[in-house]
Amino acid sequence: MSYDVFLVSAVADRDIAKLVVRRLRSLKFRVAFNQSQVDETFDPKDARDATNSQSVLVLWSENAVKSDWVRAAASVGNSRPGTLIQAAIDKTIPYEPFRQEKRYSIEGMTSRKTPEGFFQLIEELGRRDGRTDLRQWLSFGAKDDDKRADWIAAHPADPIAEDARKKREKDLGIKPAPARDAIGAAALAAASLKTNGTKAPVMPVVTAPVASAQPNPLTELGAGWGAVAAVSAAIVGMLVMAWVFRSESSPEMAAASHAIANSRMATVTCPAGTVPRSLLSVLETGPIIDDTQPQIIDDTTAPEEGTDTPE
Repeated sequence: MSYDVFLVSAVADRDIAKLVVRRLRSLKFRVAFNQSQVDETFDPKDARDATNSQSVLVLWSENAVKSDWVRAAASVGNSRPGTLIQAAIDKTIPYEPFRQEKRYSIEGMTSRKTPEGFFQLIEELGRRDGRTDLRQWLSFGAKDDDKRADWIAAHPADPIAEDARKKREKDLGIKPAPARDAIGAAALAAASLKTNGTKAPVMPVVTAPVASAQPNPLTELGAGWGAVAAVSAAIVGMLVMAWVFRSESSPEMAAASHAIANSRMATVTCPAGTVPRSLLSVLETGPIIDDTQPQIIDDTTAPEEGTDTPE
């Protein structure tokens, strides 16, 4: 990633360094600054960030001239013409070759006090980045909204104006345009699809069908017509099998079942005019008596032997 400013300061000067970083970032400068650094080792990541930055800003102080990390970072910035820019926190003069370079004094800078040297520093950083009138922007107060709007209208390409436009579009619900990196990645992907000097075939755009006014319940449940037909056929088959088994019972099943279990099965086992075999052992044969006719008693019948005859 590239930066506008790579900030260099001693560990003991972190408070003033954080203040400078906040001011620079409020002006939409991209600043590389490791506020959690505790050692004095200038590692490869520091060298890469310093190399990828347009300017290397060094905050010189009594602590900075004693720091190996500050001197190493300053040397990287000094090795590239037009990259090193220096600021002085106190009256300490750095060693050669940094002694002869111009230093902007920001001594006594606080959150409410801005020295003249900081305005000059901002103008120099803006000049390197093609930006103008940053001193005027810093001079606006909290209630100068109209002046800020006029400044943004006069500098539409400035990062401050671009940030204001993004905030306004976000408030209106407008989605931002694709980033340049994303566009480049898409172009690279399209180029990778080319084979033998021919362009990759363009895939047709499939449009979704327009939904009907009344949605289909089967479609909402995710069931297709094939599944519905299969379920219906299974239900019909089960009904047919149930009807067959109820209407046709084998003689073996009828004989093995009790008569009271199913009236139809009892009728098949014992046809009309027959008696179940299990009842033959308890029934005794005898004359058939017609109960529908009145019975005649014969008084002339001789009494049995041994009985008294009435007088």
